[in-house]
Amino acid sequence: MRLLSSLLIAGLIAIGATLPASAATSNAPLVQGTDYDIVAGAHPWQALKKGEVEVVEVYAWWCPHCAHFAPMISAWASRQPAWVRMVYLPSDPDSPGAAAAFAAQHAGLLPRVHPAMFRAIHDDQTMPARPSAEEYAAFMAPFGSTPAKLLALMQSPQVKADLARDRAFVVAAQADTTPTLIVNGKYKVLGRSYEDQLDILDRLTAQIHGGKL
Repeated sequence: MRLLSSLLIAGLIAIGATLPASAATSNAPLVQGTDYDIVAGAHPWQALKKGEVEVVEVYAWWCPHCAHFAPMISAWASRQPAWVRMVYLPSDPDSPGAAAAFAAQHAGLLPRVHPAMFRAIHDDQTMPARPSAEEYAAFMAPFGSTPAKLLALMQSPQVKADLARDRAFVVAAQADTTPTLIVNGKYKVLGRSYEDQLDILDRLTAQIHGGKL
């Protein structure tokens, strides 16, 4: 019996060691002020359905830190269940880049344009750090549109409304650095590294979904 118990315990330890970090840490307590801050007066980007958790990354295409973080947060998002909604919002709503991002979203191009823009600016350096509206449109067009259509979208009432909402969100969420992660429009993720932030994000989304926060 003792041998069986020892083998069972050893097996459980081995299984636990192979679990993803999110499964191993989702129940670990979170500390306000260390793992996250509560943002007073902020709100989700979109209304939340029951059990849904929204994760917003406030980013800028010109930001080298965002370029480094982009594949990490993309990989994280790809592993999430259906109740996690990932949203990418520009940090600079008065810039051509923000208008270009919303135009790409409305044209259905953003999932492909977003990583490609980071590569073009930071890796290949085929785009300037802060392109003009025309440069953005020319870059995005081969993904499935034309420069003229994209420029028209960038100036459209729909995109202007998006930019106004974006401005209000960034200010209310106190997203004064990039990248910044905001969960449900209420929790700003802290952490000492990007890996730490993603671990906190795992625990935060799980605990919110489970009604513990």
